[in-house]
Amino acid sequence: MIGKINLLLFFCILILASIFRFYGINWDQDQHFHPDERFLTMVSGAISWPENLWQYLDTKSSPLNPQNRGYNFFVYGSFPVFFTKMIAEGLNKADYTNLTLTGRFLSALMDTLTVIVVFFIAKRINKSRFFPYLAMFFYGSMVLPIQLSHYYAVDSYLTFYTAFSFLLLTVLLSLSGKNPQNSKIFTLIVLLLGISLGLSVSSKISALLFLPVIALGLFRIFLRSKNLSLVILVLTLISVSAYLTVRLSYPYLFSDSKIISFSLNPKIIDNWKQLKSFDNPDSYFPPSIQWIKTRPYLFPLKNIMLWGLGLPLGITALAAVIYFLKEFTWQVYKRKFTFWEKQNVFSLFLALLWVLILFGYQGRQFVKALRYFYPLYPFLAVLTALFFSRIISWVSQKRKLFIVSVFIFMLLILIYPVSFISIYSRPHTRVQASSWIYQNIPSGSNLSGEHWDDFLPVSLSQPGMLRERYNSIEFPLYNEDNEDKWRLMDERLRRTDYIILTSNRLYGSIMTVPEKYPLTYNFYRSLFDGSLGFNKIAEFTSRPNIPFPKSISICLTPPLSRYGNIAVKDQRCLLPGISFNDDYSDETFTVYDHPKVLIFQKVKPVDYFYYLYRSVISAVPVQ
Repeated sequence: MIGKINLLLFFCILILASIFRFYGINWDQDQHFHPDERFLTMVSGAISWPENLWQYLDTKSSPLNPQNRGYNFFVYGSFPVFFTKMIAEGLNKADYTNLTLTGRFLSALMDTLTVIVVFFIAKRINKSRFFPYLAMFFYGSMVLPIQLSHYYAVDSYLTFYTAFSFLLLTVLLSLSGKNPQNSKIFTLIVLLLGISLGLSVSSKISALLFLPVIALGLFRIFLRSKNLSLVILVLTLISVSAYLTVRLSYPYLFSDSKIISFSLNPKIIDNWKQLKSFDNPDSYFPPSIQWIKTRPYLFPLKNIMLWGLGLPLGITALAAVIYFLKEFTWQVYKRKFTFWEKQNVFSLFLALLWVLILFGYQGRQFVKALRYFYPLYPFLAVLTALFFSRIISWVSQKRKLFIVSVFIFMLLILIYPVSFISIYSRPHTRVQASSWIYQNIPSGSNLSGEHWDDFLPVSLSQPGMLRERYNSIEFPLYNEDNEDKWRLMDERLRRTDYIILTSNRLYGSIMTVPEKYPLTYNFYRSLFDGSLGFNKIAEFTSRPNIPFPKSISICLTPPLSRYGNIAVKDQRCLLPGISFNDDYSDETFTVYDHPKVLIFQKVKPVDYFYYLYRSVISAVPVQ
């Protein structure tokens, strides 16, 4: 009977997690609003399968190599792209639109598999009745994995194979003391670990950061077994299987067509160097502007807790990390190395170590995109579930308090994923805005758009709703502030009838660095206060929302908001119910699937060049 209950609980959690991940897969109504998706979709469509294995491995001639198809800057792992293309063609869905949808479906599938892996990791760490289900539920309810499951990208593959590699490592740790030299299962697990590591690297090169965790696990196997031949065998099998996996699933990482080759492709090395050059506060690479004023560790911690996890789970996860860090540190101080002696405790230690390694490394980097911390989430789920289980064991002594507190906590956790997937129940804000433009702005009007962002309107399926009805004018606002830029802006502003901001990407980042963009800072300030001669006439938002009767409309905004805060004074709370205002979160969390769109109409012309250039140049620089 208990087994049936456990099985039912497992599938209920898995179904809930699957709904969160697969619901609203076509969230942008076939408009391709995610730039990374657009790129990967175009690459997937441009490459083609080689005639044989040797051409497949030949970096210089293979038609499967993106760099041979005009995509000279390709920094992604190739396995997710090849896998998506293969599945899409097998389903006869390899056209531009369906490639993206197939990629999203596979991302959702990979993260659903991660939910299962989290369950088995937790089961190997602690076999108490409800702990594995709790870890599974926590990961299934985390907001960032739900969001990234909706994108055709490489991140869900990286996270799955990282978690799966860890699961295999815990199995090795338990088998290492059971005469493993004669165990076929042991050999199979070693080979699978190498393959899983290879696929993680073939998904994203940052998977190499996980190697210290694997190395420490293997080091413990050596110390416990004191069998050098065993360790050499394990290292050999893992290295060979990992290498061959990378060689076959990431073939153009290498420069020649030999099966055994240690010569890396210089073009990929150059791509990585170029990408690293953008990781610099002095760079004028537009996507980097948003991180110039962000603080190491504090910025990503805030975004992980508020938006990646949701506040109840975020606070509990932080408490869990601090609790176990203190516990293991205390053991070292007291020289009671139970975490080294017991396999399950050592696995927990490795999970904590991975959290500290990735957050410690990535949290101090200049680029602090929320998705870069995604591989932490399965491990945070395990740590948080065990910490919460210990709290439950204390509270359970008071039965009524136990039932009420657990119910309330679970309900609070579910508020965040349920409210978040509500954004996929509504048309994308840019689609909403486009429909409004067709109905309210005369054909032939001059509509501005910002470079490095999407232009509106997009063409819709309804008759006559084609973007060609309007003239587009580009505002190069990320360009360095100088006289030439503002003479060009003066000329374009004079011709512009409507200014359309399709996200807070530019005004959000530029307004945080007035010393770098004093003139552009003044432009946005003047636009929002009306002194530029434009008035806001429409706003479109699609925030995470818990619906209530129409008489209730509340927006909850977290304290210390900074990103795009110039729009705070006339912020609108448009949806009935309780909305979580994430306008000021890490840019990458909102600008793809639920950006704020603002439309301004010219009401009077002004001398833009004087107002935006000469008057500012002659004044005291903005502080």
